[in-house]
Amino acid sequence: MKRKLFLILAVALAGITASARNTEVSVSYGASPAMSHIAAYHDHWSGMNNTWGAINATIDHRFSTHLWVGLSYTFSTADSDHAVDGRYGKVTWHGLMANARYEWLSQSAFRLYSHVGVGALVEYYTPSWEDSYNRTHIGFQVSPIGIEADLTRNIGVFAEVGYGIQGIAKAGLRIGF
Repeated sequence: MKRKLFLILAVALAGITASARNTEVSVSYGASPAMSHIAAYHDHWSGMNNTWGAINATIDHRFSTHLWVGLSYTFSTADSDHAVDGRYGKVTWHGLMANARYEWLSQSAFRLYSHVGVGALVEYYTPSWEDSYNRTHIGFQVSPIGIEADLTRNIGVFAEVGYGIQGIAKAGLRIGF
């Protein structure tokens, strides 16, 4: 039974991989992620609106002419000397999301697109007054405006504007193969 299930999954994965015409890996920096603004993402601690931003890494596959689907990882931290009752606390965030990107205008070296992502945001809390603990929330990113420009055949730069755990505005580098 396990062999049949493994074989079915392997064939399905091979089919998905074969249908993907391109793969891209990207890294980006996002300014002012949602963790700074949504109180539930920092357990309502005070002073957590000082995140330095978010670092994002993504792998995407092209599944049709205009549609890219993939996974992304996001990392960010913040700390405060007055998190709760004037005591120090630190929060570290790790996000993992499934993403979709739709290119609605494509020229030879220039593209306009929209991007959405949804997944999990894991929060690691380090308070000075008690033991560390974890929480998990739904992570999201909605970027209605994205622009990408190719520097070479396989390397491009991009910028997006939207809202979510990857930032209100983010910019980065994409490498295709």
